[in-house]
Amino acid sequence: MNNLLRRLWRQQHGSLAVETALALPIVLAAGAVLTDLITVELEREHMEQRAGAIASVLAMQTELSRQGLSGLLAATIPDENTGSYQLNIANVRQNSQVYWQLSRGNNTGICTDNVVPAGSTWPGELPEVNEESGKENVSMIVVELCRNGSDITMLGGLTVKNQLKATAVNRVTRNTLTLDATLAAEAGLEEDADE
Repeated sequence: MNNLLRRLWRQQHGSLAVETALALPIVLAAGAVLTDLITVELEREHMEQRAGAIASVLAMQTELSRQGLSGLLAATIPDENTGSYQLNIANVRQNSQVYWQLSRGNNTGICTDNVVPAGSTWPGELPEVNEESGKENVSMIVVELCRNGSDITMLGGLTVKNQLKATAVNRVTRNTLTLDATLAAEAGLEEDADE
């Protein structure tokens, strides 16, 4: 009886080692895929935080200078690990008219759906737009931050083929946000820079 138990124990011990050896790669692969999913979600969350911070700060301002915008972007968007990105900032009136729009980033071809010249109608969705009865002196800051998903480092072999996009909208506290001469020229507002 003792011999039978010992033999059974040895057989089960050997099969346990084989099962562990077979299951280990599956467990490691599942862990790597889960890590990739968490990495993408964290990057999306960081983008939403950055877009929200930029929109919140700009909505509280009455004027925006080139130096002020550069300082804000330096404080909110780090120089490293940002990958290929585009940032669009627009001041849209309540009647859906784009007052101005600026674009920043190291790739200006990512986020092009809502890029329109000043005076055009905003093509995207906004929470307070009313084209008929909307007021020109009520406006919103719209910040769109887009990033190529293909340059996010992954462990498990997943690839993000699409872009990651974060949008933040805040109502401007006082009418519209006036740009300095340099930014006004960039946005196509040379004649409106004194408004």
